[in-house]
Amino acid sequence: MLLRAEIFAGLVYDRQVIELIFREVEQMLNIEESAGYQRIFEKGLIKGRQEGWQEGRQEGRQEGRQESLVDVAIRLLSKKFRRLPREYVARIKEQDAYVLQQVIDNIFDINDLSELEDYLQ
Repeated sequence: MLLRAEIFAGLVYDRQVIELIFREVEQMLNIEESAGYQRIFEKGLIKGRQEGWQEGRQEGRQEGRQESLVDVAIRLLSKKFRRLPREYVARIKEQDAYVLQQVIDNIFDINDLSELEDYLQ
């Protein structure tokens, strides 16, 4: 009943008001000890872990992709200019995926290192 009351209260009142009202009610009823509350809490915990795991996987893929773009950009530029100064290697490693992709896509238009400056941030 408490859950239903809180849901319906959400249609009329903002979150802060609901928080004030139901915090006091929860303390009076010791709601956190109820089996229903524990069940809902555990479901939320499982869902949160699953979402966190998915986000971690996506971030890992993006980081892996960016590292491979760094490697490709350095390899192509080294091949084109025969020797890529360390300063440029360091600056390329600092770039985001968008910049790295721009350098790779335009490798044939970059004719000397000064033109590479136009792409690096």
